[in-house]
Amino acid sequence: MNKILRLAGAQIPCGKNIQINKKEILKALDWAKENEVDCILTPEGSLSGYETNWQVKISELNDALIEVEEHQKKLGVGLHLGTGFYEREYFGEVFRNQIRHYSKDGKLLGCTNKTLTLDSEGVLPRSPSKEHIISVPLMETPFLENIPEIHVMGMVCNDMWGAHNREQTSILPMVNYFLEYRPQIQLIFHSTNGRKMNSDDLMHKVYWDWHNSVLRLNATFAFPILTVDSCSSWQWDGDEEWIDKFPTSSQSGFIDYSGWKTDVPRYGRQYFYHDYDVSSRFEYFLDQKENLALG
Repeated sequence: MNKILRLAGAQIPCGKNIQINKKEILKALDWAKENEVDCILTPEGSLSGYETNWQVKISELNDALIEVEEHQKKLGVGLHLGTGFYEREYFGEVFRNQIRHYSKDGKLLGCTNKTLTLDSEGVLPRSPSKEHIISVPLMETPFLENIPEIHVMGMVCNDMWGAHNREQTSILPMVNYFLEYRPQIQLIFHSTNGRKMNSDDLMHKVYWDWHNSVLRLNATFAFPILTVDSCSSWQWDGDEEWIDKFPTSSQSGFIDYSGWKTDVPRYGRQYFYHDYDVSSRFEYFLDQKENLALG
């Protein structure tokens, strides 16, 4: 029995103005509703902005989040929201760079907190241990024998790309490390917001090739990946002329073991979806689970 899950991404601008960012997310949700999407993923920091000093605007950020949550619940579209936020945890209030996972009925399923953070982000990294790695149930699968639910794991930017300093090199590659603890995961949702460079810049080309190679490798030997980048610089102020100025730092889209299933342009605001046949993936999963080190 086939089961189609319509997974979407919003390659949208994310800048320093929380109100403008909020409007972009609300528009993406409206598009998702019009296109009968089951759930949609936004870039890293899509509401708060990235490296925009959002930590001093918590009240405004909280109000904007409430408005997004209310709109998402009203539309009945699942949302996987990349944003900076504060969390009340056992050792106090901390700032996190996270993906907030919402079901269609507005329930917060869980939060993915970024592990490989940069000091410039001003957030606390997640500890890469069994206790801090979560997956969220995306949907029930009564049509699949012995597999009651599909679980999604979130990854934020560098959690996919890997370590950026010597102390972190022992946990490469991150996907394999995480999957060791969460063998029930069947999908990876990856929110990123890479530094935007001129497309003729040599370093940009190197990073582009590296990012897409990592995505292809992990989608082949781990699980399918829904990934989305932003289409603006981190300090974007709402000027429409700047949205198409720089290419994304990595490809947005849906990729599995057979390659890219979408063809999303690297420039500008782009909404996309892929109709994912869950049952076909599990046939592959069951055949390959020994190779995937999940037996």
